[in-house]
Amino acid sequence: MRRRSFIRSTIILMISGLLVRILGFVYRIYLSNLIGAEGMGLFQLISPVFSLIILTLSSGISIAVSRLVAAENVRGNVINTRRITNCALWLIVSLGTIVSIVLLFNVRYISNVILKDPRTYYSILLYIPCIPVIASASALKGYFYGLQEVAPTALSQIVEQIIRIGIVITMATQFIGKGLEYACAAATIGMTLGEVSNLLVLCIIYRRKNRKRVSQQGLKRRKVLLKEILAISVPVSFNRFTTSFMYTIETILIPRSLLKGGLNYQTSMIEFGKLTGMAMPLLYFPTIVTSSLATVLVPAISEAIAAKNYKILNYKISRSIQITVLLGFIFTAVFYSFPDIIGNVLYKNESIGDMLKILSYTCIFMYLQQTLIGTLNGLGKQALSLRHAIVGYIVRIGFVVFCMPYYGVNGYVWGTIASSVIVCILNLAAVTKTTGMIINLKNWVIKPLAVCMGMILCSPIIIEFLSVFQFKALITAALCVILQLGAALALIVVLDILSISEIIKFTGLNKIIKTPSNISKAVNHLDHLLM
Repeated sequence: MRRRSFIRSTIILMISGLLVRILGFVYRIYLSNLIGAEGMGLFQLISPVFSLIILTLSSGISIAVSRLVAAENVRGNVINTRRITNCALWLIVSLGTIVSIVLLFNVRYISNVILKDPRTYYSILLYIPCIPVIASASALKGYFYGLQEVAPTALSQIVEQIIRIGIVITMATQFIGKGLEYACAAATIGMTLGEVSNLLVLCIIYRRKNRKRVSQQGLKRRKVLLKEILAISVPVSFNRFTTSFMYTIETILIPRSLLKGGLNYQTSMIEFGKLTGMAMPLLYFPTIVTSSLATVLVPAISEAIAAKNYKILNYKISRSIQITVLLGFIFTAVFYSFPDIIGNVLYKNESIGDMLKILSYTCIFMYLQQTLIGTLNGLGKQALSLRHAIVGYIVRIGFVVFCMPYYGVNGYVWGTIASSVIVCILNLAAVTKTTGMIINLKNWVIKPLAVCMGMILCSPIIIEFLSVFQFKALITAALCVILQLGAALALIVVLDILSISEIIKFTGLNKIIKTPSNISKAVNHLDHLLM
């Protein structure tokens, strides 16, 4: 079996992630324009409850399967990679079914008492059958991530988004006249059927891949494998449960804190919808790169440790951090420079520009958190990651409770920045202590900051230049972002953060355009280093 390189797997995840995010944005923009900010607030009120359940069930299994499959694959024990996946599937489907049954008898309690909004009843009820499906898909994703074959998961996610969008467009217009609760229920049906299609795609590819008989070399008993799975997954799942539980508390408290600040319930739900359903997803859009890095880092780190190749281990971690910080600064500049232009094009009449500009400061730390958590998971430091996450959530919840009633959304943003900075410092300290990696302030901070400042200084020139042509709002917004990213690209090369050959390789453009021979040699050398 050909071993895919670290950077190649990241590129595939990035490209597929970009397509999935674009499809997701089409879905979210359509839904937000259909049901408005209050409807998005209602929809976002439900999400944390299921994130709590799904992440608790699936995250630990996915990481456990990924790490164990990667380790067994390095040793050449193909039979164990299959047995690990099958054991994980049976375990997770059983747990998911039990959780679904328990929830089925407590739907009214969750909607009326916990969420304090009866309109969430139908959405919760319709989402319950989705739990075992999503949980079982996580085991198959872990298998493919462990082999660093990311194309199957990329394809399954694209199919999921297409099905979801199709269902929502077909059903939502018919339900909207009956009330927001029914429109949200239609969106939930789309999510459920999308997840089913995701699982079906993964199952088909998995079965086709494992038709042939393999050697019984190194065969492990299922009881041994199950213990290994539980040893890794339980701490990770507990980590996810704790962080998801605190996120759920935070989300439920946000509209209540806005109520304490003097807003009525409808207005607080509108502000909540703008914050969590419109502005925050925009900021998370660039995490297609950081989430790809975090996902690929887990098995890549496991392989490097298994092979005792600590030089490559530190190189991959250092490079991932550098790229993450650079992206954080770049998108801070984008959202800071054009908040109204971007917000008004995507979400008409909702005026999220001011909120988006304030939130832009959080980009660097949100993205870096993701990469560092993936790194700690790969290093087997889940307990440290959990403790740091708890500290971060305590800080954020404190800001929600004590600052939001007086300062509104600004109080939440300050809390997000403060908690992200604290967690990033703690996680980075843990990574450097574990690996002995040296912090490179020049390449990690100073140069990316210079790119950010250069982009912000260029933004008034870009706006003034485009105003002459009087393009439509959508074209103007797209050109503003493209031109500013072009300026960023130029600064990256000038400041020697990434070379042209590295940019071509990292973006996958070498597959599309014919590069000069000298660049091709550099690209091949870089890929060889990362194998």
